[in-house]
Order: sequence, then structure tokens, then C-alpha cells
Amino acid sequence: MGRLEGKVVLVSGGGSDGPPKKDETVAIGNGRATAMLCAREGAAVMVADRSLASAQETVGMIHAEQGRAEAVAADVLSEDACREAVKAAVEKFGGLQLLVNNVGIAVGGALLSATGEQFDQMMAVNVRGHFLMMKHAVPEMKKAGGGAIVNVSSAAALRGGGIYNITKAAVVTLTRSVALMHARDKVRANTVLPAYIDSTISRRLMGDRESRAVALVPLARTGTVWELAEAIVFLLSDQASYITGTELLIDGGALVTYPL
Repeated sequence: MGRLEGKVVLVSGGGSDGPPKKDETVAIGNGRATAMLCAREGAAVMVADRSLASAQETVGMIHAEQGRAEAVAADVLSEDACREAVKAAVEKFGGLQLLVNNVGIAVGGALLSATGEQFDQMMAVNVRGHFLMMKHAVPEMKKAGGGAIVNVSSAAALRGGGIYNITKAAVVTLTRSVALMHARDKVRANTVLPAYIDSTISRRLMGDRESRAVALVPLARTGTVWELAEAIVFLLSDQASYITGTELLIDGGALVTYPL
């Protein structure tokens, strides 16, 4: 029996917009890997993404492994879309116990170089989007007798920097607040803080990240999207039943010695 057997999970940002690794025929980013691993662990997965085609591609990969999954289009900038994504999971699979918020963008820079519009955009996607998904998911988790939330932030939340760091730090506080307010509802909420992961967003923004980043990592390599997905699934599972309101740093030990 899998760790998520009998559970329903909504993965926001469960598609993947590439680019793929050199050895991949289809790009597998953080959200897609998480959705696939949830299905392998027995969960029914509602894959939400602003690109329905990308979400459907993830669903196709899950179905190819005999997993249960459906797709829904959801742009987290729209509260209606977040509400409908939760509704779709409940209507299709009969309830909702688990939520993964994997949506995030990186635009702008530091205080003097970023524009007000860029700050607003980052806050809307990276923070408000998480807020809206949780706002509509938590009542369904309460109906189901409890559940678990994992929000994907970044190790950048622990270091000063540009507006990206600010939004990722806000996700940490938001998650802690939900954990505190809904612990008596048996809803757990935790944050993962990845860094130096060979993900699709890293390749889009930084190209060959591994060759430049590996020197900063004590484990002498970058992490994989599957290693991040394993951490997320652990926090979703009953193996983490006494863990809430905290952060799991996934960085190969980089922050032990080096600043981001």
C-alpha cells in the first residue's frame, strides 16, 4: 500500500513548461514530478495548471503508469479558478485531503531595479495564489476529517535579496499561520525550501545551472525534481503526522556553509 493510498491531492502548477533535460523527451519539473509520485503512492491526483494542455500531459503520464488523475485549467491569479480547481477535485474523486502549491515566478530584481508592477505580479502569483488555493481547499479538508498542505517556497526565503526572496519569505509565514489556525481541524501545513535543484524553471532562468552551482553544494551535485517530490510526499503522508508549521530545507547542505 502506498503512503497516500485512498487520498485525493490537488497539485497546483502540476504541468511543466520546460525545457526538458538533455536525456528527457518530455520536461518533468517540480510539479509534474510531485503529481506523478503522488499517484505512484496511491493518491487520486487533480492536476491544475494555467495550461490545460500541460496538465493533461501530466495526466497522460500518470495514466500510462495505471494511476488515477484528471486535469483542470487554473490560473492562480483568479480566485474563481482556484475555487473551481478545488471543486473539480471534490466532484471527480469525492473529497480532498491534500494540497500542493507549486506555482511561482521570478521577475524583477532588487529594490531599486524592480518596478512596482513587478512587485505586484510576484506577490499575486507567489503569495496570493497560495492563499487562494488554501482558502478554498481547507474547508474541504475539514469535511474530509483533516488533511495536509505543502507549499513550495525557496531557500531564498532565508536570505536577503530581491523581491523574489520577499515573496518566498511571505509564503513561509502564510503557511505557518494556516498551520496554527487549522491544527485543531487536523489540517497540517508545511513549506519546502528547495535550492540548487535541476528543475525546469532553473534551466529557463539560468541555463546550465549544474555546472555553475555544484561548487556551492557540499554534496557536490544539484538535486533532482524527484528528490524534491519525495520530500513533498513525505510531508503529505501520515509519516509526517506530527509535523506542521515548519520548513524543510532541500539544498544539499548549501546553506550550512554558503549564502545563496
